Amino acid sequence: MAPLLTVHALTPLIAAAIAGNAVLAVWAFAAQRRHRRVLGRAFWVLLLLVLGVLAVQMAAGVLLAVAGARPKASLHFLYAVLVTAGAVAQFGLRPGGFLRAALVRDAAQFSEPRYLALICFTEAALIARAYMTGAFGH
Repeated sequence: MAPLLTVHALTPLIAAAIAGNAVLAVWAFAAQRRHRRVLGRAFWVLLLLVLGVLAVQMAAGVLLAVAGARPKASLHFLYAVLVTAGAVAQFGLRPGGFLRAALVRDAAQFSEPRYLALICFTEAALIARAYMTGAFGH
């Protein structure tokens, strides 16, 4: 169980997920300010890399929970659910994603940067908060 805890609470992975989402939020915000309607391929590649880091941490967290390990504050589980929902939203809003097809009726009116800036900023904050509740219990 110790190796799983090490992976789940590894500071560089947590920092990469927070910083990656912060960079993506700023990138999307800048694109919105320049009146861009879509985000480039590099944005989506970086987003998928950040989601890969999150997937590793989520898998380790789920395995820890199944094995009986508990965080210092049970609120950590709520943040885990919210981070997962944010990651699903990010993944689903990519071009060709399942959420985009379900939510976007008029592609000409959909502004990728606006929604992704909000989601990525929220995701960065949620990951930071999840870390604080899991590691410090508050």
